[in-house]
Amino acid sequence: MIRFLVCLFPALLFWWTPIVTVLPVLEARPVTVVPTSPTHGDEHTSVSPDGSYWTESVASTTVFPENFTDHDLDWFMNNSTTGNSSDASVVPAHPSNVVPLYVRIIIPLVSGLFVIVGTIGNGLVILAFCSYRQVRTSAHTFILSISISDIMMTGFHYPTGIVSMIIGAPAFGETLCPIQGALFFISIYVSFLSMVLIAFNRCMHITKSPSTYRKLFTPVKSFLWVLLSWVVAGLLLAPGFLGYGEFGWSKYQVCSITHENPYSAYYMASVFGISYWVVFFVVAGIYARIYFFVKDSVVTMAAANQNLANPKQYVSKRVIKQTKHMFIIFSAFTACTAPVFVIYGIRNFLSREVIMMLLVLYSLNHVMNPFLYAWKLRVFRRAFKALVSCKRQLPFQAGNGWN
Repeated sequence: MIRFLVCLFPALLFWWTPIVTVLPVLEARPVTVVPTSPTHGDEHTSVSPDGSYWTESVASTTVFPENFTDHDLDWFMNNSTTGNSSDASVVPAHPSNVVPLYVRIIIPLVSGLFVIVGTIGNGLVILAFCSYRQVRTSAHTFILSISISDIMMTGFHYPTGIVSMIIGAPAFGETLCPIQGALFFISIYVSFLSMVLIAFNRCMHITKSPSTYRKLFTPVKSFLWVLLSWVVAGLLLAPGFLGYGEFGWSKYQVCSITHENPYSAYYMASVFGISYWVVFFVVAGIYARIYFFVKDSVVTMAAANQNLANPKQYVSKRVIKQTKHMFIIFSAFTACTAPVFVIYGIRNFLSREVIMMLLVLYSLNHVMNPFLYAWKLRVFRRAFKALVSCKRQLPFQAGNGWN
């Protein structure tokens, strides 16, 4: 019964995706709100998000902001709507905030593909870890953590983002948008920290004695390491809830971090940006440490040349190969994410199309991990085949398990 419930988990995630995508579209209704002010007599006044005031005369339905420039006025005159005196008109969105039609078509299509592929792939990773004992190792616990954070993106944030871009408003309303934005960032932070844990795990496995490694990465302690990464990720969200930035509806029509709050840019640069580069240099440093240790060590197969001077320097070729595979995963992660952080400082000089392409590349990071596991980690490849074949047990094969 327990195995059945575990196997049902990815299926529920798969069906959750179209539900999240379709229901907000069906429930979306256009709403026009025109607050009135008794102090303006025959005028209606409302406040725009940027703090500018819009006035509407009863005799005319044409609406103007008080801080219009000549360029904005020309654009408005070409795009404004007219009607009778009983109807309230809404100012068309300014061209700088309008998402082009082709972006509204291409991005949802690409995101929809990522939703299907990413949710199924990460669901298979979670299911393989829960179903087969050979997959449940301390190192794979950190891979499980990445898959959980990735499936939060592909199974929840991506489909709601598609809906938001289609309807031009938060999929679940303004009230839940800050929560969606916080979940978006915590998924990213967990991916960052899991890369650190994987590198640290590999470093301890290679540079320390087996007894030291086992003390640091027992099944319980591996779970505590993962739990610590989620706690740290949550702490990184704290500034956004304390006024140093604000989670909510962004100008890119997704729930992430608002651009109206003047401190949001500081949060992105100091908390989000610095955390990424700290993780990058820490992980790169750990793998450099591994490289130089292996280079200076005596590399042998297990139980070979037992009469060498320092047995503690023996490094199994299998362990080195596994570490190379994890470094490839980190390299793929860097290739997808680094361009976004590199160009962040010059984003105002880049076209919208370039930014969108880089964001799509970044989104690919949460989709491709299961394919890297299947390509480079044999035990996951065998587990995926067993799941597709509906095998309840994964046949034992020597040399596939690793701690």
